[in-house]
Amino acid sequence: MKKYNSLLLNIAERYDIKKGNSESDEKWKSRIIYSICGLMAYSSLWDEIDEEAISIVHMKNRIRTILDDYQCIYPEVKNLFLTNSKNLEDEISDIFQNCGIVYHCPHRIIPSLRKEASFCNISFQRGFPIDDIVNISGLGMYSDINSEGNSLQLKKMFGLEERTLHDVWSAIVSKAEWQQIFKFDTTTEYLRLKPPFTKGYWVNQADTGGVISLLRTGIKGVQNYFLYREINEKYEVSPLPYWQVEEYNYRTIASACLSEYKVLPSIEFNNDGEIINIQLNYLLPPRELNFLKLYSWPDSCNTLPSNFKMKCTTKVFYAIKHVLQDEGYEFAER
Repeated sequence: MKKYNSLLLNIAERYDIKKGNSESDEKWKSRIIYSICGLMAYSSLWDEIDEEAISIVHMKNRIRTILDDYQCIYPEVKNLFLTNSKNLEDEISDIFQNCGIVYHCPHRIIPSLRKEASFCNISFQRGFPIDDIVNISGLGMYSDINSEGNSLQLKKMFGLEERTLHDVWSAIVSKAEWQQIFKFDTTTEYLRLKPPFTKGYWVNQADTGGVISLLRTGIKGVQNYFLYREINEKYEVSPLPYWQVEEYNYRTIASACLSEYKVLPSIEFNNDGEIINIQLNYLLPPRELNFLKLYSWPDSCNTLPSNFKMKCTTKVFYAIKHVLQDEGYEFAER
């Protein structure tokens, strides 16, 4: 860490990126470099390039250049990143766009407007000029404050679900318009209601016994989603509108369904001092997942996207934990 006038150590201290108790120096260095790639990608939005607009390609090129430079300076971390930087470029740019850090307009990208929301003594921020950034967790900017704040303000800022999973499920079921169906399509898949979920989230056999669950049918990528139930050995379905299920947003409904039947797996975590190791046992809905990924580091930059395992600054994690628990997600400390 003391090479090149303690370059990485100074950056870590500047942005409060601390080492975990059991974390190796190489893993810590790789997290710092990941955050530097994000910071430099973000700063590229203010580049002046002969009156041309800043493009997504320009931002990705910056990530590639920064990663190459730091791997040359710190060759001991090379094996912690993929040889080809494309996955890292895509991961950072996708998180930035999905979380509203940058807006992708035709032929150009621009930074979001300055905004912050306070919760659990953390000010979550976006749109800040690079010189105003205080702390970094993963790719997300934040600062410490002395205020409990309000989770609703934070949810609105990142577009998170404002209802509990129970309320989501109750609202969907209450609006169901049931119609009898006599034969399911051969492409039909049914939400898995029993663990282990490592074998996939969908099965080929419908559940019986009157439970209300979720099915999808059609060609992958353009499937139609329905609630379904069995009544007197006959099945009824109720279509779900496309806006509720598009772009993997069906996972909100799926999580609500599993939570209602008390089979939604807990989010596991363990404390390693200044960082928390996180293990998702069921994928979060897109907005919640992207929010968590914004403020965390991938467990490994060799396997991107890293949607199940990640690391987060301890104080930021506990604020995020409260937000997700408020929605109805459960946590288990390992």
